[in-house]
Amino acid sequence: MQPSTALIGCKPDRDPRPLLALARWVVEPPATLHLVSAVRVDTEENQRQRLDGVQRHLQPIADELEREGFSAPIQVGMVAVSPGSDLVRTAEQRAADFIVIGLTKRSRVGKALMGSEAQRVLLSAPCPVLCANSGWVEQASTA
Repeated sequence: MQPSTALIGCKPDRDPRPLLALARWVVEPPATLHLVSAVRVDTEENQRQRLDGVQRHLQPIADELEREGFSAPIQVGMVAVSPGSDLVRTAEQRAADFIVIGLTKRSRVGKALMGSEAQRVLLSAPCPVLCANSGWVEQASTA
């Protein structure tokens, strides 16, 4: 059976197009590509501004996908538990066929202190996870 629903884990400060390129290897229109981003917010007044900023960042990308024939709903929310756990929960709620995430290099100390969100997704996801390392993402961004 051909997958029809993917979750794209969009970091608020990164371009998700390389992750979308990876998703296109698996699905074709009229598949649904959910653009999902979890935002950490310091203050309440910064909350709305930050959420709106991420929405504005993703909207042209969603519009581009819809012109190609995909359905591209955007979901921007505040981090409830952790970005990885929130992405897994959303995949369960949306019955995603697969998840696409990007990986970045971090020091051992950074992983020990913060944990690895990618690892959390890989180990907890209810579906397959496609991962693009930072080198591939950078290369795809310049192509």
